[in-house]
Amino acid sequence: MPQVLFDTHAAARKLEKAGHKAQQAEAVVEVVSEATEFGARMQHDLERIKYVVENHMATKEDLAELRASTKEDLAELRASTKEDLAELRASTKEDLAELRTSTKDDIGKLRTEIAKIPEVVREVLRQETPMIQLRSVLAAGSMTGSLGGLAVMVLADESLRAIAIENGALIGLMMILASSVVMISLSWPRRSS
Repeated sequence: MPQVLFDTHAAARKLEKAGHKAQQAEAVVEVVSEATEFGARMQHDLERIKYVVENHMATKEDLAELRASTKEDLAELRASTKEDLAELRASTKEDLAELRTSTKDDIGKLRTEIAKIPEVVREVLRQETPMIQLRSVLAAGSMTGSLGGLAVMVLADESLRAIAIENGALIGLMMILASSVVMISLSWPRRSS
């Protein structure tokens, strides 16, 4: 803190010459000295406050600049966010349009394939029907031939005729069972390899 040079002794002498008593002169000098010292302290404190305000505290200009830059930053952020949202909406719309198109195409292809199923089934039946008929004819022919051969044997030989007459029910049951087994084996679904 700066010291103010104040000669108290010289000031007291001047007051005594002016007609003040020694005690009065000393009291006045003491009051003036304290006031001068107080003024010097106040000057020093004001200079420190001014230094702090100028160098360390934000001013109205600083706050105005901060507000302006913050507004600009917010405006830029809003603009970039709007642009980002617009781009996102556009890409989402494009993606949805592509998805709709591909889904429509897939559904169209599926409908076309489903429409072909009856024709495919007809074609398979056209190809397989002759084979099925041939098997049926062969099975019926085999059974007829077997039964015809058995009938000729029984009618031609007397001993077989006697056995057939005696055990006719059993022989008939065995023939029915044999033909059932043959028919089941022929109708059993075959696995294609």
